[in-house]
Amino acid sequence: MTDKKMSISNTNTWIRFAYMVLFTLLLMAARLVVTLVVVVQFLLVLIAGYDNENLRNLGQGLGKWIYQTVMFLTFNTESKPFPFDEWPEVDPAEGYSVRTAEEVEDGEFVEVEEDDIPSFTANEDIEQVDNQQQKNDG
Repeated sequence: MTDKKMSISNTNTWIRFAYMVLFTLLLMAARLVVTLVVVVQFLLVLIAGYDNENLRNLGQGLGKWIYQTVMFLTFNTESKPFPFDEWPEVDPAEGYSVRTAEEVEDGEFVEVEEDDIPSFTANEDIEQVDNQQQKNDG
């Protein structure tokens, strides 16, 4: 009975609860920001043909921050995410751009001879020719 009273009256638990409420609210705001980044990036790719590096980095940083926040909220870590720690480091990413038809044709199409193309009906064709020959012979 005294253990339950101690855990309920433990100030550290209630302070953590306050942080959890704060990070839950920040997580809801981050969800909105991620949604905006996704929509704007998609529109940029549609219109300009490539993504925005700053938005890509923001999206990656937000994704890492969301992961750190969820880890804190689910008691997997005691370290609090940003703003009580550094903003997550962003790894360089290649980005996205729409390729032109010339780039696709040059890099992905290979010319082959007709004999090199496998046929899944070749055995059936041979059987039909054999059957025709047997009918003609018989």
